[in-house]
This record gives sequence, structure tokens and C-alpha cells, in this order.
Amino acid sequence: MAKLLVVEDDPVTRNLIRAILTREGHDLTLCASAPEAIGILYVEKFDLVLTDIIMPDHDGFEVIKAARTLRPEMPVVILSAIEDKVPSELTAAAFARLGVTRVISKPVNPTLLASEVVAAIVAD
Repeated sequence: MAKLLVVEDDPVTRNLIRAILTREGHDLTLCASAPEAIGILYVEKFDLVLTDIIMPDHDGFEVIKAARTLRPEMPVVILSAIEDKVPSELTAAAFARLGVTRVISKPVNPTLLASEVVAAIVAD
């Protein structure tokens, strides 16, 4: 269906995302860190970026910034538990200013993840 860049530092969550989205027919490139993802964004084109926000050393905001700079038309979807730590109205406002297409809360709901990814791609 679509070529996706997935950025998630937690290997269990990354493997769950892989299982869900490959079953839906998507072609995934998986990254465990923001720097790895940013490097790949420079050389490959994707239909969508799905990124965690809170990661060690470098965060998902750096991935979003790189995606917006390199491919401003590409949808970006956040998958994060950040709303557990920051009020949702603050995160929604910040993500909107960054051009984030959708925000999906962790823990991962397989049906919601699959449908939100498709909706973000179709909306683009």
C-alpha cells in the first residue's frame, strides 16, 4: 500500500508496529533512533513518517523538523505516550504548529494504528 518510515526506540513496540502494518500491506523501514531516521530521510522518499516523540538522546521533534524540511508534503503521524506527561491541549497545539497529521496514543491499538495510517495517507 504505502512506503512508511517508522521511528520507535522500544523494540517491542517497533516489532508490534511492524506486525500490524506489514499485515496491512505496507512497506516499512524501521529505525530505532532519530538520527538514523533523519539520515534515511535524506536518501529515501516515503509516503508517511510514523514517529515516537520521547526517545533517548534525540527526540521525535527532530524527526518531524527534518521531515518538514526535506519533504513538507509528507504526512507525519505521532505515536507516543506524551499525553500522559503533558496536557493534551498543549501537545495538540504544538503538533499542529509542526504540521503533524495525526497523533496516536500508546499503548498501540492495532485497529486504530492501521486505520489512522491509511487515513493520513488518503488525506494527503
